[in-house]
Amino acid sequence: MYGEYANNYRDQAMMLVNGKLPSGWQWVSSSQNSTVAAKTEDVKVYYKEFLPRNIFEKIKAVLYGSRSRRACRQADILLSAGLPTPGILCWGNSNKSVFIISEAFDGIGFFDYLLNNFLSPLTWQKMKEKRLLLKSAGSLVGKLHHNGIVHGDLRQNNLLVKKDGDFFKFSFIDNERNRKWRHIPVSQIIKNIVQFSVAADNVLSRTDLMRMFIAYKSSNPGFSVENESKLLQAVYARRKPRILKSNFRFYMTHNCKPIKSRLFYGQYLINSEVAKKLSQNIDPGKWFTSESTTIKKDKNITVNLLPLSGEMIIAKRFVSNILLFRIKTLLKKERTQRLWDITHCFKVLDIPVALPLAYIIESKGLWQINSYFYSQYLSDTISLIDLSKNINDFSGWLENKKIIPRFAKILSKIHNNGFCHGDTKWVNILVNENSGDFWLIDLDGAHRSKSKSGACMLKDLARFIVDMIETGLAEKFIKDFLVVYCNARGLNKELVQKELNPHITKILERHRKKYNI
Repeated sequence: MYGEYANNYRDQAMMLVNGKLPSGWQWVSSSQNSTVAAKTEDVKVYYKEFLPRNIFEKIKAVLYGSRSRRACRQADILLSAGLPTPGILCWGNSNKSVFIISEAFDGIGFFDYLLNNFLSPLTWQKMKEKRLLLKSAGSLVGKLHHNGIVHGDLRQNNLLVKKDGDFFKFSFIDNERNRKWRHIPVSQIIKNIVQFSVAADNVLSRTDLMRMFIAYKSSNPGFSVENESKLLQAVYARRKPRILKSNFRFYMTHNCKPIKSRLFYGQYLINSEVAKKLSQNIDPGKWFTSESTTIKKDKNITVNLLPLSGEMIIAKRFVSNILLFRIKTLLKKERTQRLWDITHCFKVLDIPVALPLAYIIESKGLWQINSYFYSQYLSDTISLIDLSKNINDFSGWLENKKIIPRFAKILSKIHNNGFCHGDTKWVNILVNENSGDFWLIDLDGAHRSKSKSGACMLKDLARFIVDMIETGLAEKFIKDFLVVYCNARGLNKELVQKELNPHITKILERHRKKYNI
């Protein structure tokens, strides 16, 4: 062991390294890459053991020093710059890992502090307190960057905070991956600010972020107006998918469970009737064909209606070559798993889709894989295209139920979150004629888009508009649809229309040849 206080903590450190808890200590929850304990009696200190993350850890230790040495070095850099962080009292290593013992800071993570103290509705006093906290935190991060330091993992809970009278005190933790720059690249600044801004709008709104950024600029004023604008755009753009990813993980952890048997593996929705059925170790193939009604069938896909506990569910079977399936699984492009994830993503975003109940993958012999996707059956619905043929005043019904502007907002939400539906034909929109509620189905082609207004998003718009044209709706409906969509996405309607026209023309021409329209 090394450091000024090594002798004071040597015996306790050796016990902790061996998984034993000394008197007056307690284990603290931590990531899978570390073990943390706190001394709660007398002088409070923290023990942190860095567990090996991968096979390259030893190589990095030779080149840059062990994680404990890097933590000590980065703590010294922060303290010498006048930035708050717990001092390292001593450090050492064992046969399997390295560790540090540091001073304690009696605070909680910034994100936890926001959750515990500033959820709406807020009193005027609480609002003032929150603004002070955001201003202080933004100013501190600005000072960090002004000193040429980028934090290695500036998630909000890696900045501890506590109230001190009318002000706040802070402390940076998990500093071993920090880096000191002579001139910080803008990409590194964006990375830190995005890490620190990942929170739902009810915790950290865009106005809150702007307040933090104004305070940040006061401590790190080295940005032109152009760079400020680009920085905020990049932060907002990157923040949204990270928040979605965090919410998606939380949702999946609390609502879905994996299932594995001798015959298949997959996931199911907790407490669903499908979960109970699958837990009986049934044969998926026999269940799929027994008492079922086939709705759709082609070479590789069959859609059946299955009775279950007095109700009906939709079961979709995909047949794949086993080699192709393995390749797609490695590339994370296997259809059923992707469909399961993206449908739950849409549920998290509050996009109207049928509730996904389970998916399973079943091996059939040496060369074939069958995968099944089970979802809610939407009773009392009809496709929008069929309704357009069966109702007398279809235009009046659309206006009365506000279908067109509502769908424009839903599609803009999908696109704003970086997704494309992939097939927005009216046959894939189910509606309830009485209530006007609608649901998107056939999400097999849904996927993430790499650009804000990529070709797949234009195709989503074009497919929906083509059905409006072929149904004979007035031009007013198409204009209203594009106005609502573009306003919701902050896009120029004329530019979108110009880019959209070739896609509409192409689809219309294809339909003329295929259906003799």
